[in-house]
Amino acid sequence: MTQKPILYGAVGILVGFVGGIAIGSATSQSRVGEAVSQALAPAQEASESAAASQQEALTGLGERIAALEAAISEEEDGSDLTARLDALETGMQERLDALSEQAEAQSQAVRGALADLSGGMEEAAQIAAAAVATRSGGVGNDGGGPAAEGMMVTDPLGVGETALFDEGRVRAFVSRLDPQGGSVRLAVNGALVALGAGGSAPVAGGDCSVAVMALRDGRVTLGSDCGTGESVEAAPAEAGKVPEEGYRPGHMVRLADGALRVYVSGLAADGSAARLAVNGIETEMVATGSALEVEVDGKACSVTVTGVGGGLVGLEGACG
Repeated sequence: MTQKPILYGAVGILVGFVGGIAIGSATSQSRVGEAVSQALAPAQEASESAAASQQEALTGLGERIAALEAAISEEEDGSDLTARLDALETGMQERLDALSEQAEAQSQAVRGALADLSGGMEEAAQIAAAAVATRSGGVGNDGGGPAAEGMMVTDPLGVGETALFDEGRVRAFVSRLDPQGGSVRLAVNGALVALGAGGSAPVAGGDCSVAVMALRDGRVTLGSDCGTGESVEAAPAEAGKVPEEGYRPGHMVRLADGALRVYVSGLAADGSAARLAVNGIETEMVATGSALEVEVDGKACSVTVTGVGGGLVGLEGACG
């Protein structure tokens, strides 16, 4: 409400009183002052009431402004919280990716270790199989019998001793003995071979072999037909050509970047075939020039016998 009518009314009353005083001049000064105060009292009350109303309006406006600021502050806090959550999610995803990469690397390392362990177990299984076959029938632990006929047989040898055959052209060094397991490790002309009791290994570059005749009391008796003339008479004229890069029986070969583990179990005397075990202990005869097909991790792989001769077999492996 505007205060102008009230002020105009007060001024009119004041002018009337002053005019009355000028005309009548009988009214005392105190009465004039009292009359003026009484006349101005409504105006003062109205002015104070208007000021109070203005103050209340300002107070309400201040409260509304404070509420608006609080709302804006809450919205700012919400956006900041969203940003923090996004940053936390990104960090967690990066950690999960890093853990996934570490797990994959560990998985590959475990697969490689298992593959190496499998290769060692296959070789041990072949040695054990030779030992079992000998005990069930063949050369006995006494080192005699028909199997020794036509062969040069040594006295029992211990670890670190060497047997000489064919006037020293063939040397067999006893590297390790395992009487309980029925196996021995020899270095035949520098090439390491592991044999079970009764097993034999061809001599590289020759048509003869070195055999384990007996294992007894921690010593081994070796025999060989090298230099006896028996091997020359028994060798067929069609014996295969010696491969340029070959492997002897008793050896484990890795082909195709390690995908194929080939154990050379034995060779045909006429060079026509080789007995192989590929990624397992089951052996199979593979003719010279032929290939043995296997599947590795869903891929078609093959092992080809390129040649057999001189106690060696040439091998090639590939995976498509």
